[in-house]
Amino acid sequence: MRSDILEKICVSLLPRSLEELEKLSGMALEVGARLLELRLDGLAVPELRRVPKTVSSGAPRKIVTLRPRREGGLYTGGEAERLELLRSMSEIMDYVDLEHDTIHENPALVEEFKGMGVEVISSKHFLDASPTVGEMRRLLSSDLALAGIVKIVNSPRKPSEAAAILSLYAEERVRGRLVAFSMGEGWSLTRIFSVVLGAPFTYASLPGLAVAPGQLSLHEVAEALEVFTDSWRSSQS
Repeated sequence: MRSDILEKICVSLLPRSLEELEKLSGMALEVGARLLELRLDGLAVPELRRVPKTVSSGAPRKIVTLRPRREGGLYTGGEAERLELLRSMSEIMDYVDLEHDTIHENPALVEEFKGMGVEVISSKHFLDASPTVGEMRRLLSSDLALAGIVKIVNSPRKPSEAAAILSLYAEERVRGRLVAFSMGEGWSLTRIFSVVLGAPFTYASLPGLAVAPGQLSLHEVAEALEVFTDSWRSSQS
């Protein structure tokens, strides 16, 4: 697998224990992962407090996500505690995923994490619907004003809604700053197209361990991107 393509693929891990976190991280390294999303909301609070001593800093790059249940995650604790746990992990992460509502309620968080050397990804997941293009563009504009990277995911019921989220890449200002795709088994290709259209990376999984509907494995994403980019380059020569 090509190095430049692997840099564009983030492997999501959803461990249920620190032992599983170490195991999955090792598996991800074995398949060539250069960027990991550590979905830590599957861990209990006592284990979360031990993460900084369990996970090493440095390569591969890491996104830390502690998704609350209200946003489709597994974390059930209080918000103040959640944010404090994320702060405590700043030394082991390159990016922190904070929900759209979280950063708009606490905009100072972006600068706080930036001061720790951590880039903020503002994320919004529409779990049961697909908003209009206008609604998504307004959300995108408000989040670009705060965060370095914006992630928007919808749940289409028809192809036009999947096309709508990809249309967000039409604006030059979003290149390298927007990760937008559709969730669901029928919309996996939008994850591939997102990188082709300018996303800094897309999300994938370990084989057989998808953490979201429609998530492809690292190998599947890399293979698809190689086929596309090689064909594109040959057609331009």
